[in-house]
Amino acid sequence: MRLQFMGKIERIKQILWLHIFALTLIVAIPHGIALAQPGSTNRPPSVITIVVPYKGAALQVVSWANEESEIDFRHKPDWAGRCTAAFTATELAQFLKQTLNQVVIAYAESKPEQGFFIELAITDPASRVCSFTIEPAANGVVITGDGRTGLLYGGYEFLRMQGWRWYAPGEGNQISPAKRERLVLPEKRTVYQPNMDLGRGFFFNDEPNKESTDFWIWMARNRLNIVGYRLASGPLQNKLGMIFNDGGHIFEKVLNPDWIMPSGKILWDEHPNWYGLPEDGKRVKNLALRTQFCVSQPDLMEFLGKELLGMLMGKWKHSDLVNVWGFDTWGGICSCEKCKQLGNGTDQALHFLSALRDYLYAARIDGRLDRDVRMIMCAYEGTTTMDGPVNPFPKNLIDAGDMIVFYPINRCYAHSFYDKTCKKNDQYQKKLASWFSQTPSMNLHFGEYYNVSKYEDLPLLFTGCIQQDIPYYYEAGCRGITYMHVPLVNWGPRTLTQALYAQLAWDVTTDVDAFLDEYFAKWYGSYAGQMRKAYKKNEEAWRFISQWRNWHYSILSQLLVWDGQPPKKELAFSEDLLSGHFQNDKEAIRSGQHSIELLNEVLKAVDEVREIAITRPPYDLRISEDYRLLRYGLHTMELMTYMLAYYEALHVSASEQSDKEWSNIQCVAKDMDSYWVPIAFEGGGKAGIVINDALTRTQLRKLFQRCKQYRIDNNL
Repeated sequence: MRLQFMGKIERIKQILWLHIFALTLIVAIPHGIALAQPGSTNRPPSVITIVVPYKGAALQVVSWANEESEIDFRHKPDWAGRCTAAFTATELAQFLKQTLNQVVIAYAESKPEQGFFIELAITDPASRVCSFTIEPAANGVVITGDGRTGLLYGGYEFLRMQGWRWYAPGEGNQISPAKRERLVLPEKRTVYQPNMDLGRGFFFNDEPNKESTDFWIWMARNRLNIVGYRLASGPLQNKLGMIFNDGGHIFEKVLNPDWIMPSGKILWDEHPNWYGLPEDGKRVKNLALRTQFCVSQPDLMEFLGKELLGMLMGKWKHSDLVNVWGFDTWGGICSCEKCKQLGNGTDQALHFLSALRDYLYAARIDGRLDRDVRMIMCAYEGTTTMDGPVNPFPKNLIDAGDMIVFYPINRCYAHSFYDKTCKKNDQYQKKLASWFSQTPSMNLHFGEYYNVSKYEDLPLLFTGCIQQDIPYYYEAGCRGITYMHVPLVNWGPRTLTQALYAQLAWDVTTDVDAFLDEYFAKWYGSYAGQMRKAYKKNEEAWRFISQWRNWHYSILSQLLVWDGQPPKKELAFSEDLLSGHFQNDKEAIRSGQHSIELLNEVLKAVDEVREIAITRPPYDLRISEDYRLLRYGLHTMELMTYMLAYYEALHVSASEQSDKEWSNIQCVAKDMDSYWVPIAFEGGGKAGIVINDALTRTQLRKLFQRCKQYRIDNNL
């Protein structure tokens, strides 16, 4: 304890000497003249004073900016506001020192009598609002956040005006402007507020190791704020104004039929009526979770309410939002008479959510729940809740601000979401519209799948879809957006996906062409033209990713259940399965072959640039990262295409062709078995990471082994 105390004393001494030195400089260096015209780039002052409106700011800002571990952010809003305001000041100081020549940054609690200043203010420290205002003032600039998060975003916006960009996490990925003598100032008072004001970010699985300090800071600099709370970096997340979003499909474990109750009986024996009644009228234990549970059982609602409260006061004690979803079983809904009277599957789920809301209200009033928490229900095929309700939304859900997240897991990325020529997307578009048929309605988020687990960290680009879809979601009525599942490392070409997603989630009116021009110029420098062409071909090559690799309805899903022996039937290519994009396996094979040709061209072009850029950091590292991920992508498309062609050849007994395709498969599989691909995280709350070889990561290793075993057994 004595050593810790002495360490703190030494830290305080260092901070005091630092600020005394800064104040000496302020006295010694003449104050600059106020900038003559807002919007111009006139000569800046020698000293910039950052005003942090808390007593003692001149000496304490750096200390306040780093005290997040000591703060109860939920119950001490003033202290939290001071921490975030001080952090905003240090971020401004850090980047302005790198922007301007011969500048001294000082901190103060009030505006200086002379000299240039940047004044920071928070309208309401307890507010979670992200909007902010930047306005010119005599001799300075005033940045006001409606909440502390808004202030932080305002600071980053001012730096963005100077030319700073943060396309990817990490100091090496910061895009800095050329050093200069002058600041860029706002021409007029401007209010900034997000279009997706319910939140913008990512849905995190229950993966405790999935965290990164650099990533959280990247999110804040790009105005993203929905995350999962992480134990090691939670204080930082709080300082950055993050909204904690947890939960998901949480009831499979809670309602495990074999769970032993206090009575000593298993749950199935004690409460068989809690489980949904299938359409055939027969409840069977080993199929109990195939049907959504019976929401007409008051004692079950009480039981699940108690379980949810325990989670909110236990492992999710930091949560602001909790996802309360049904069984992810792609099964049916309870067909008992009482449940039928409630309406469709969505009405049943909303009835359940309403019962939970009443339970949480009571717990909040009597002190068992220590905060207000909003719930999120999913609109999703796997829980039979894709269609909007046929009955009005429960009033208590609307009053509480509870939400719906719309997850079209099998959407097509070959077309924009609202493209009526795409039968799959047109179906989803109509289902989305059905959620707004009732007035008043609940708040709606949109959930995307830019890196859904079946895509396995492939180098996918969705530039065309993103720039069309996100503005459409906003116009349709969505006011929040998340996506599954963001990678934390080795982004490669996906850096553009993350950056464009973040920008449009904040401002759906963004000039995307200008954004792309700037992105390629700043990220790749003189190689921008070559890399942009490669990106375009790569995006075209992966147009049909959902048809190849989606959950349940894809080529991959059918190949994965194949035993590796000569198949008795062709793969199914019905409209329900593949949206009518491929009529048969021959069309799919031709499409795969075309993608392979494009990806080979992409890899060759990027390799040529890589050879040239090898001595030019940071472009060498960025282009090499692109190359590694693109190589993995090419191999994955080759393996899928060759495996489909092999399946077809075996089916029609074309032995010569099947031997040829098998030779191709073995060659690619051997290559993929020789290198690693991006890390994955253990799910289900387990702590750990996994680094699979490329072959395993395609999910086709076991099929490859089954096919090989068949050939060995038959001397082929």
